[in-house]
Amino acid sequence: MNRIIRTTFITLLLMVAASAAAQQGLQIATVFQKYGKEKGVTMVELSNEMLETYQMNLYKSLVFKDAEKALPTILRCLEADKKKAKKVKEVVSGGKIQSGYYQLPQIKEDINRFILFKTGKKGSATLIYIEGELDADDLITMLFMKKE
Repeated sequence: MNRIIRTTFITLLLMVAASAAAQQGLQIATVFQKYGKEKGVTMVELSNEMLETYQMNLYKSLVFKDAEKALPTILRCLEADKKKAKKVKEVVSGGKIQSGYYQLPQIKEDINRFILFKTGKKGSATLIYIEGELDADDLITMLFMKKE
């Protein structure tokens, strides 16, 4: 029985390490660590089954009901990470980023990385990190496809 518990514990540690390594070198990793378990913030990580369906290796998102306190940190991290991005698309209003799409350099061949950010009504905000085999066109199609 102890062997099963030990094996399960080691597997969980490896999964956490792999998840952290995926965002290694990105400033937004600190946002996920700092705010992922805060009250009023919803963090989502897709299961392996869902990831395979969408050609992803990793999907993490944070949805802030009220991002007022976190927004300066988020924007600072986005500014740092977008310097590394190979493709940047932003909507800026009043000098503030309303939404952003950042495609980062690949860490491995055929593994694309994306950061998506959007502010919403009443101070809400969403931050998403995706990596996987899907390319930019696949991501855009997935984001804008109509639900049946």
